[in-house]
Amino acid sequence: MTFVIPRHLGAPLLLAAALSSPFTADAQDAAKTQSVPANAGVNSAPLPLKHTPKPTSGAITSQDLMTRLYIFADDSLMGRDVGTEGHFKATAYLAAEAKRMGLKPAGDSGTYFQTLPMAQRTVDRLSSFVAGGISVRLGEGGWAISGTENITITDGEAVYAGPVAAEAPSLPADQVKGRVIAYAVTSREGYEIARTGRIVRPEGSAGVLLLLSPRARGILASLLASQLDVFDPSGAIDGRLWVADSTTIALFGKSLGDLTPGAVSGKLNVKALVELKRPAFPARNVVAILPGSDPRLRNQYVAIGAHSDHVGLERRAFDHDSILVFNRIVRPGGAEDQGKFGTPEQFAQINAELAEMRKTSATRADSIFNGADDDGSGSVAVQEIAEHLASLKTKPKRSTLFVWHAGEEKGLWGSAYYTEHPTVPRDSIVAQLNMDMVGRGSATDQTGMTADGKELRGGPDYLQLVGSRRLSTELGDLVESVNTGKKHNFSFDYAMDANGHPMNIYCRSDHYEYAKWGVPVTFFTTGGHSAYHQLTDEPQYINYPHMQRVARLVADIALELGNRATRPVVDQPKLDPRGSCKQ
Repeated sequence: MTFVIPRHLGAPLLLAAALSSPFTADAQDAAKTQSVPANAGVNSAPLPLKHTPKPTSGAITSQDLMTRLYIFADDSLMGRDVGTEGHFKATAYLAAEAKRMGLKPAGDSGTYFQTLPMAQRTVDRLSSFVAGGISVRLGEGGWAISGTENITITDGEAVYAGPVAAEAPSLPADQVKGRVIAYAVTSREGYEIARTGRIVRPEGSAGVLLLLSPRARGILASLLASQLDVFDPSGAIDGRLWVADSTTIALFGKSLGDLTPGAVSGKLNVKALVELKRPAFPARNVVAILPGSDPRLRNQYVAIGAHSDHVGLERRAFDHDSILVFNRIVRPGGAEDQGKFGTPEQFAQINAELAEMRKTSATRADSIFNGADDDGSGSVAVQEIAEHLASLKTKPKRSTLFVWHAGEEKGLWGSAYYTEHPTVPRDSIVAQLNMDMVGRGSATDQTGMTADGKELRGGPDYLQLVGSRRLSTELGDLVESVNTGKKHNFSFDYAMDANGHPMNIYCRSDHYEYAKWGVPVTFFTTGGHSAYHQLTDEPQYINYPHMQRVARLVADIALELGNRATRPVVDQPKLDPRGSCKQ
């Protein structure tokens, strides 16, 4: 699932800061050196760090899911960051399995792959940024650039327009003309809008400047570390300048918190030069079709999807087990809790647990974000569903479209590209069933929060649903009826689907890119947990029997959609496919 503040603001880097807090030296040493038994507190029995693969079958089984996920989230795939060798190998595995199952390739030029038009981007060393006469360094604490356009500003001025928004600022035209428009980025929603380029640039303005709050300064390092930009072949992505609060002070003479709309900066001189080249490894969706059995309906499609990428590698290794314990106690929401640093009482608990674990386990250094749950679990669940449907003697009447999307973690890149450039007619897709993080959901997992901030927890029959009735009441009812009629007996949690929910989950996974074009969707997830976007999201912590139940439910829903006489009716207002998403 996309995390709308970059992972560099999350636990692994902040853990070092937390462990250097003025608690006790013993707490610091223990947290750095201790180990925890694999799978402690997650499943009923420990699972191994490695697992020998076994042949899979047409039945959806926990054993098959385990075999697949230990392959897909193995260290050898290096966190599956899009555009890297690890993700390239992961997509090759998905395509090979689709071919083995007898699925029809539905990517580019008769292949299983749809390649995203991407460039590897670096900022030229000759770039410069001078704010109010002060030269500002490139990088964290200074400035960065996103997009693929060069930016040159000579003796320009910036005018502050307020918090970033998808609507045009209310500044008078004479204040805007010829000036750079500066927006504050202080919230998840604001970062989401800024990151995905949905900012309205007023006519006559000279560019866009994004002012980051002190808490969000790590975004600059993330922008420089993330060297891939997806772009439309018809043109470059508009450049966006991002600056830290210290640069805001140099430019405006005030900190971000003291600025008021209409404030005009001192002189701004920028030369931001971007170099583009093809990435060493292409970013690619994997697309396959199981043809329908009914000549009248086989040109309609039930889409099932997940995202194949994760967030790659950490810059340096950390003690895996210290992070596991620290996050479970201090940050039960994983990266969602990146602002929590722990109390002395919590560190005493961490100390005690790690001291006990020292007796039986060795320290393991870890720098790989394996992404077993996010979204290895969804990816292999789609594989299991595909093999199951392909094994049926009588195939569904409608065709089934399987898409493993690339670049979800970068901002829904693969699903956005697929729905802009679909390999089947977009209006022939009757529904899209998305699985993202379906491998946890136990009573020990904090799966999210209600709209008013109350903690959610999982359980034996737990499953979150998002978006199932936002376009089609009929689809939502169908999901419920399959759950009860086929005796899957899940207890659905709709709390994260509430209108105006601050976590905005409806907008943060691939289903949204289908929904914005009027395709009814349902997003299935077992929710968040302490390993979300952490080094500890590994296959040994997954609840495979529970994931099996989720996959079987989604398979039965796909069968119902594939065989019913009519497609789900869209009876709710459609979205603006070019607008911003707000839950």
